[in-house]
Amino acid sequence: MHDTPQHNGVAESLNRRIMERVQAFLAQSGLPNFLWAEAAQFIVWLKNRTPTKVLGNVMPYEKVTGLKPNLMGIPEWGQCMWVRRGKGNKLDMWAMKVYWVWVR
Repeated sequence: MHDTPQHNGVAESLNRRIMERVQAFLAQSGLPNFLWAEAAQFIVWLKNRTPTKVLGNVMPYEKVTGLKPNLMGIPEWGQCMWVRRGKGNKLDMWAMKVYWVWVR
């Protein structure tokens, strides 16, 4: 029913849990709050690749695609990294500091 979030208990609870995790990701990484949508997108992506009791300890991604997701090698969200720049002379910086923010 319109304007009655009380009737959407499961959806409201999920939204609240996602936003609590967004706050935790942003606080842990020290990144600015305007990256909240990227953090939420990564949290939902990760949630779809973890087992749930509702599906009998099967991952939603696996249920849809029939493939088990491989989460090996995924860096921590907001992790500091160094990325190689183009060429320069021997005194120039060859890398720049960046933060890993998963955007799909």
